[in-house]
Order: sequence, then structure tokens, then C-alpha cells
Amino acid sequence: MRERAQRLFNTVEFLEANGLDTSDLQPTEADRKVTRAVFSDSPAANPKDVNTPARALMLKALLDEYDFDVIRNAQQLRSYIKLKLLELSTSNQEKTQLKALDMLGKLSDVGAFVERIEVNVTHRTTEELENELARKLTAYMSDIIDVDSKDIPDKYDPLPTAPAVEVIDLDAELGDVVLDDEGVDD
Repeated sequence: MRERAQRLFNTVEFLEANGLDTSDLQPTEADRKVTRAVFSDSPAANPKDVNTPARALMLKALLDEYDFDVIRNAQQLRSYIKLKLLELSTSNQEKTQLKALDMLGKLSDVGAFVERIEVNVTHRTTEELENELARKLTAYMSDIIDVDSKDIPDKYDPLPTAPAVEVIDLDAELGDVVLDDEGVDD
């Protein structure tokens, strides 16, 4: 709804820039009724009924006021929570005091217990990275040998050329496995 209201308001601004006088646009009672229904997201309301400059301006005013109220209420709630935590921090019970102080310290305004993670990024060239990698590999292996790549056919089977590999028939060696209907060996 907010996007549609913004488009409607942009249209009114465009009309104003091209000569529409909005100072004499007074919403009628029907305009107010339709706009309030759309604003409150009533099932009977149709957002397409906000089709006049007066209705668009009224919807924009309602949305702006709602945003202001939400911000004001959120600020009031934050202030209330801070005051209540301050009050609890002077409690007679140490457990309550400690918890209130802990929560006060975690508030974004205070930031006493904020965990910070530092990330340092060092930019290095490819050559520097290759040299460092070669140095580290040398520490783990005695010699590094550069090799040339070799094309391998798509259907390459390394098994016949592998030394000391004997191909065996598992069924002949272990016997046939017979499974029942539930997939369990009898």
C-alpha cells in the first residue's frame, strides 16, 4: 500500500508542478471515508478508489502521521525501559541490580558490553600469494616439483594401469546377498 500511495503522491506532485492548485483541494466526507478505509486496510476498501488528488494527499498525510506516531511511540518505549532499568538497578536484591545493570550496559546508547570484532584485510598481489604458498608448502614437503599438465581422455579408467590392483568379484568372494521385501538380509 505504501508504494501505491507514494506513486499517487508523486502523481499529485507532478500535477502541481504542471499547474494544479492543491491549496483549494479539500477532501469531501466521502474522500475521508474511502481514504480511512484504505489506510486501515479494511476488507471492504479498494486501494484503487484513491483516485483523486484530494484522496492521495489525505492518504499521504495519514501515512506520514502514522510513521511519526510509530517513531514517537518507539522512543517513548525506549525511554520507559531505560527508566525502569535505572530504577531496578537500585533494587535491594543484588541479582535484580546485576541483571538491570547488565541490560543497561547492553543498550545501544551505552554500549558498555558491545562485542567488537576487528577484521584486517591485507591486499597482496598474486605473485606474493604464490611465493607465500610455495614457502608454506616447502615447510611441509621436502621438494616442490613443477609438473606439466597432461590431457586425460574423457573415458579414462585408471584401474587397469594401477600397480598392484587385483580385480575381484565381490559376489564370488562374499556370496550373493538376498534381501527380503523389507530390504533385510536373511
